[in-house]
Amino acid sequence: MRTANNLGKAWDAVIFGEPTELKLAGGHKGILSCVIRAHGKGGHSGYPERGENAIDMLLTALVKLREAEMPWSEKYGNTTVNIGVIEGGVAANVIAENAEAALGIRIAAGKPEAVRKIVLETVRSVDERLEVEFPGPAYGPVDIDVDVDGFEAITVNYGTDVPNLEGNHKRYLYGPGSILVAHGADEHLSVVDLEKAVDGYERLILGVLGKIEEGRREVRDQEL
Repeated sequence: MRTANNLGKAWDAVIFGEPTELKLAGGHKGILSCVIRAHGKGGHSGYPERGENAIDMLLTALVKLREAEMPWSEKYGNTTVNIGVIEGGVAANVIAENAEAALGIRIAAGKPEAVRKIVLETVRSVDERLEVEFPGPAYGPVDIDVDVDGFEAITVNYGTDVPNLEGNHKRYLYGPGSILVAHGADEHLSVVDLEKAVDGYERLILGVLGKIEEGRREVRDQEL
């Protein structure tokens, strides 16, 4: 999508393919990535008072962050915090000198800046020395069009390429399969869903083209 932004094209409507269970997704949560790093003082675990365990520092911050009050909305529910990766220490008998965690935050309301503020304040309330980084792009909840008849509408919690394509175009999110089996051993698409998707995409495309033509007629009528 970012490459498509450089083509200099103006899109009337774009259909984005994702596993929506053959339903039109009316929106999805936003995303904010976060890395928290702790630096302590290493030493022999038999003498913990002589060192400072970075893993202990990190875990305290993570627990407090999971308990922090995050934005929520009627449409998207709660903002959720996933601790995806934790790394630190060198051995069970050594006080961990360094530790870090990577988090994925799914934003249900508001802008990323508000969630960044909550994260920073929460982490720094544990220890000012903890480092916080927010790598990668971030965005708030994304509302998507569902104005084509004949499709059930849902909202989803995962991120998509929808916000990456610039422009004032109509945006539709549709596809076969379920996100509930993504990133797991049972990830799959059924042949039946693929066959149904052919019909679904055809109906969606025809419906979108009809709305584009209707909009153009309205513009022409206003100009006359």
